[in-house]
Amino acid sequence: MGSIVSLAIPERELAGGEVHVWSLPLDISQRSLAGVAEFLSPDEGKRADRLQFEVPRNRFVAGRGLLRVILGKYCDLPPERLRFNYGPSGKPELAPDAGARRAGAALHFNLAHSEGVGVLAIAQAGPVGVDVEQIRRRVEFQALVGQFFSAREAAEFFRLEQEQQPAAFFNLWTRKEALLKATGEGIAHSLNRVEVSFLPGEPARVRSLPAERWAACEWSLVDLALSPGYAGALALPVRDVFVSHFQIPCQD
Repeated sequence: MGSIVSLAIPERELAGGEVHVWSLPLDISQRSLAGVAEFLSPDEGKRADRLQFEVPRNRFVAGRGLLRVILGKYCDLPPERLRFNYGPSGKPELAPDAGARRAGAALHFNLAHSEGVGVLAIAQAGPVGVDVEQIRRRVEFQALVGQFFSAREAAEFFRLEQEQQPAAFFNLWTRKEALLKATGEGIAHSLNRVEVSFLPGEPARVRSLPAERWAACEWSLVDLALSPGYAGALALPVRDVFVSHFQIPCQD
């Protein structure tokens, strides 16, 4: 079994209002990949097999395997014994028999990845959403902004200097996706109905959220510095959260 699997991950307790963010390496050695693959459920194995190309398939296996390794530490369960339920938009959650170590303390989590960078957020304060995206400069912003931005956001975006647009676009995208993953809605229908801050130097905040269930919440929207050239964001319907950042080093 690869050393990344046997890596001693210390047990960590979540304080009130705290979110633990784990940076995960997804391009790991074949030995480590084989080790984490042993923890996947049959359903997860089938999902991996449906991915046609080797690199995305290996990254999926690494992400789900490391998710299980870390969550298992929070739940006092072997990684392979964790069971997940899935919401209407596909967001996974721990099955009722696989909760946090402390009785009555629900554990929320969310996983995201872009290329070889993965991020896992874990919280007890409330449902959490996280996103990470590689900042790409050769993107057709015109069509994407028209489809996924609100009219106000689009007007603000196109007033930016051209060299500022890539970072601003991915600021907005990751913040919106983290927010919609936290609510469980996903990005399929609501991207242009949610508004967030995104201009250069502007603190992350929710400007408008139409869903009645969530609009009255005091949201925390936090930028994550995960890796150079990437934008990341975390969302939680709780005010004044504290983020602790941990990293699994890429090992052979």
